[in-house]
Amino acid sequence: MAACHEMKEGQVYMCEDCGLELKVVKECTECGTSEAECSAEECTFVCCNKPLKLKEG
Repeated sequence: MAACHEMKEGQVYMCEDCGLELKVVKECTECGTSEAECSAEECTFVCCNKPLKLKEG
């Protein structure tokens, strides 16, 4: 699942259903660096009711 603590500058996340792509242009610095520190539901990204996936290549 795409959560702000894992998203790194330059990475592209995509929706496998509709093809929407989001590029990380600035990393989150407010939620820590682990899932335990970043437990807010607002910090996850979904499209078409599914989590965004990191685009390979």
